[in-house]
This record gives sequence, C-alpha cells and structure tokens, in this order.
Amino acid sequence: MSATDRLAFIAEGLPIIHASAKGFWSGSVELRGKPREAEGLEGSAKEEAAKILILLDVVRRPEKRVAGKLSMLIGRFYGHLERLIYAQLAEWWSEDIARLRKAVEPLRTTHDLEGSMGEFIVPNSTLYRRESKFYADVEAYEDGTPLWNAPAGH
Repeated sequence: MSATDRLAFIAEGLPIIHASAKGFWSGSVELRGKPREAEGLEGSAKEEAAKILILLDVVRRPEKRVAGKLSMLIGRFYGHLERLIYAQLAEWWSEDIARLRKAVEPLRTTHDLEGSMGEFIVPNSTLYRRESKFYADVEAYEDGTPLWNAPAGH
C-alpha cells in the first residue's frame, strides 16, 4: 500500500475505532451494578483506544523506515498485551523516550517473578488481570494439580 493510500485507509478507520471504544465505555458505565463486566468493557474500551495510538505511530514513521517496522506495529495493533501497554502509557508522563522505554520493558515480559527471591514464576500480571476478568479457566500450581479459576473483577 502506498503511503498516500495507507494514510487514507488509516484515516477512514480512526472514527470506526473511536466509535467502538466509546461504545464499550458507555456499556461499562451502564453496567455499574456488575463490576466484573463493567471492568471488562472498560478494559476493552481502553484497548480499542490504544489502537488509535498504534496507528498514529504508523503514520508518524518516515516512509523510508515504515517498511521494516510496519509488520511489528501491525502486530501491536492485534496483540492484547501490546494494546494494554499502549493504554497504560497514555496515562503516564515521561521526561524522555529513554526513561519511557526503561519503564515499558518490564511490562513486555510473558511471565513475572514473585517472592522475596523471585522463586515463583507467574503469568504477566497485566495480561492475567485482563484474562481473569473475561474467562473461566483452569490453572495449575507447581505441583501440577489443576484447579478452576472463576472470572472476577478486581
């Protein structure tokens, strides 16, 4: 897709994404009596809005550098963790890009270490909070015994 066509395509999609985010947000407000469901819709609204930030990164890239990074940026558009990070960054303030990158790096891990010496390996907390609101799931501790996890708000 040429740069001009890509820009027009993105411009066409921004109002669609915005309307989708607003729909999730207004749904979350309507469900105040159901906190888990409201939190899930609020999170979906933030993820949708994060897509706009990702597309703005695509637009801001100089044309000669887009080709190599476009597939990475599009991957962020579709990845839950990436969108959650973009949404979280929208609420932060940073003095410079180096500090921002340093703050983001731990958020990108697939697993976290917990315990006083990091002896416990647990799923990425940002992704886990999202998934645990939406889905009933089976989990297992280190002894391998499976147990059910019911979806719950935080």
